[in-house]
Formats: sequence, structure tokens, C-alpha cells
Amino acid sequence: MSRVLMCWELGANMGHIDRMLVCARALRLRGHEVTFAVKDLSRAHGRVVSDGFAVLQSPVWLPRMVNAPRLVNFSAVLAAAGWLDANGLAGLISAWRSLFSLCCPDLLVVDHGPTAILAMRGRNVPVAAIGNCFELPPHGEVFPAMNYWDSGDAAECARSDARVLAPVNQALALLGDAPLPRLTCLFEGVRCLAASLPELTHYPDYRSSDLVGPVYAGDIGLPPDWPDGNGARVFAYLSPEHADFNALMEALRQSGARALVHAKGLAPEAGRRLGGGSMRFESSPLRMDAVVRDADLVISHASMGTVTAAALAGCVQLVLPNHMEQYMVARRVVDGGFGLAVVPGAKGTDYLHLLRRLLEEPSFAQSAAKLAERHVDVDPSRTGDRLAAELQGLLKL
Repeated sequence: MSRVLMCWELGANMGHIDRMLVCARALRLRGHEVTFAVKDLSRAHGRVVSDGFAVLQSPVWLPRMVNAPRLVNFSAVLAAAGWLDANGLAGLISAWRSLFSLCCPDLLVVDHGPTAILAMRGRNVPVAAIGNCFELPPHGEVFPAMNYWDSGDAAECARSDARVLAPVNQALALLGDAPLPRLTCLFEGVRCLAASLPELTHYPDYRSSDLVGPVYAGDIGLPPDWPDGNGARVFAYLSPEHADFNALMEALRQSGARALVHAKGLAPEAGRRLGGGSMRFESSPLRMDAVVRDADLVISHASMGTVTAAALAGCVQLVLPNHMEQYMVARRVVDGGFGLAVVPGAKGTDYLHLLRRLLEEPSFAQSAAKLAERHVDVDPSRTGDRLAAELQGLLKL
């Protein structure tokens, strides 16, 4: 039996744990011992501990960056994780190494865990990185621009990498480690396994050989209970804190569609006030595979799991991204012709007009159907087996 340590360092929400969990279950069936180190222990019991896995706290960077330098690529993610502070980064690396000493893994698997990767560098333990293509960007001489369509940002990539590389190498020197020749050398020797459809990779030039298929938890939650009527079925998975939440809810009401809305954190009285008639608000998450199977239109913040589930079901989509990672997914939705996006900060958006376009213009439904047809054999539940097979191949059995 081999020991596998699965680590989550950066990011939020349940997608990271869900992705690791499908791998861990498949590895356990193959006889391996799996331990989790997670960023957010408040999410651990219902998913990890209840499934019989041991769980630990990941070392995490707590200070918030103020007046951050302008960085145009993955270096911005690393900077926010403490990589501009040489002494602080050295402390994080030391903490990761202490965790490694406690667990003695034969294989390290990280889900959005760049500091864990850096800490294991040169220690003769195989490392795999799983995640989406934002968390595992292409890594040649420099990391590509997040705004890959902007030639000005593309010209700034080398400068951005250099700005972060200097304190990283200072931290490594404090620990007696060799420097990184380039920031992208972080992923050198790491088996990168991106869980994505080709059409939804954050960067359009991602290598298909590194794609293992999508992973999301489609079978967890309540079954959908659609409002009665004959209107189109619209599923909305949104934050009630979004600036346009109320405006979009009013547009849904006026559209004549039957809307099923999950707005995490929405006060019960607000749900009662906004709901009724053709709109139903659910306080608990809904079973994603069932709700997208029935929906004509899915509205979300362009999280990868929701967009992928809707795409595989052939749903037209409206996305309201909140940050760069979601904005990159939103670009792919629009470029693919199966949806529209409302960019952060947009003023005076006519949501009723957008809803009518998406539900009535045939090109959106046609593009959505073609994408689903291209991937009719894709089954996210089997991606865990594929990931486990890739990971087992890295173990020194």
C-alpha cells in the first residue's frame, strides 16, 4: 500500500474537495492510503471525514495584499498567496515540509496548491497537480496573460513573472534550496491533469493531452421541483450579493419563464418575497445533473462546475462572472456561441432583453446542442477512475 497526500491550498468553494474526493475514492479502491490536507476545515466533515478519510489543515497565507502590483498572468495568483514576501514564503514552505514529514507520502497530489509543489521540489517524491486550466496554466518560458486576447498584457508576462521570481528565489535561498531558473519551472516534473472540456479551457491553446475530462459533483443535493406552467425552464445559481441580483430576478419574473433559483445565503423572508408564481427559491443546493437535464437556460457566475454541467446537458447559458477566473470561462461561453455574459461593472443591463434573446434566438440552442453532441460519451463520474490510473502510474510500486 502506498501513502497519498492530497492537498488544497488556494481558492474557495467545494470544487477542490470534490475533485480530490473522486480521486481519493478511486485510489482507495486500488489499495492506497489517502490523507487530505485542506484549506477550509469547515467544509471537511460532510465530504471527507464522513467518507472515512483522515484530514489535516493545510498551511495557508493569511495576510491580505494591499496595493498589489499589476501582474497580468498566473504570477498574480502566486503573489496573492504570499509569494512576494520572501520571509513569509519561507515560513509557508517550512510548514508544508513539516506536514510532509508527518505524512511521509509516496505521492503528493495538489489541487490549486502551488506552495505545496514548491515545498516538495527536489525531494524525490512524485507530484501531480489536478485542477482546472486556470489553476494549471500553460507553462513555457513565461505564464501566458489571463487576458490572452490583449496584446498589451501578453507583452507584460515576462515582467510579471520576474516580479514574483525574485522574492521566491530569496525565500529558497533562506532555506538553502537552489533557485528557480524561471517562474514556470514550478511545474517542471509535475504531472498536470486538467479537469476540463476542450471548449472550456481558460486558455484556448491548452494541450489536449493534459485534459482528463470534467469533474463535478452532479449527484449531491435536492431533486429539482420546477414551478407549474408552460414557460421555459430557467435554473439560476447565483449569489444574492451580486449588484444585479434583484434586477435579474425581476427580469425572470417578467419573462414568463419557470425559474428555479438557488441563491446561497439569501434570507428566508427575501426568498418568500421574491418567490411565488413562476419562481421558486431553494435554500439548499440542487442536484446538478437533474436540474440541468430539465433546464432550457442556466444562469450562473461562470464557475467551472456549473458551466460544464450545463454544457454537457446542452443548455444555453447566461453568465455573470465576478472575478478573472470566471471572466475567462465567460469568454469561452461567448466564443462558443452557446451563451452571453455580463461583465463585472456593467451598468444598466437589460436582463429581460438578454433572457429573450437566449430563449428565442435559435443560434444559442443550436450551438449548445452541438457542444453536447461532441461530448455525448463524457461521464464526469468516470473521470475519477482516469485520474486515479494516471496517479497510480506515478507511484513507485
